[in-house]
Amino acid sequence: MQSNGPRRQPSGSLTEAARRAQIVSAAVTVLAERGFASASLSAIADEIGISKGVISYHFAGKTELLHEVVRHVLQDASAWMTPRITGAASYGEALRCYVVANLAYLDEHRAEIVALTEVLANARATPGVEGIFRDAQREAVAALQAILDGGVASGEFDRMPTRTAAIALRAAIDAASTALRADPELDLGTFGAELADLYARLAARR
Repeated sequence: MQSNGPRRQPSGSLTEAARRAQIVSAAVTVLAERGFASASLSAIADEIGISKGVISYHFAGKTELLHEVVRHVLQDASAWMTPRITGAASYGEALRCYVVANLAYLDEHRAEIVALTEVLANARATPGVEGIFRDAQREAVAALQAILDGGVASGEFDRMPTRTAAIALRAAIDAASTALRADPELDLGTFGAELADLYARLAARR
């Protein structure tokens, strides 16, 4: 029996990947501009002038689409920040770059960050999303702790509970994401510079 519906492209094809990326981008826009409650599949489809059925063809439902939004933002942030952190001449420089690059990403990708926080703030309505974010956070804390451990081992940083310090710094960066959702005019550049200075002073060898 022949179907009259759209014919699925081979898995992984450029056409399918491009359409999925377009849908994810539209979801980010709707979440950022209208909030979680208004981010229906119909609203997302209208944003790019397609039918709701096209979204259903590429994603099993809203939950799967929002999972992909979260993955997209987290992966994009990691890809954007990594080259800005690697290659630092010292652990102190690496720590400063880590903080400043994180806040610079938030500043330059405000729609993506607001969309991410909208999904996370409504995690109960999106089963599984907390696990995706938690795994990414675990990796981020580990990377930050590695910088702090290296600084302590080399004698560049004072002795400190590095895991606690890494968790606290990650929490401060994440707080900026939440604050951005409430205050779109938040000066993230100043926040990042001040946070980097604060941790540089706390970590400096006495």
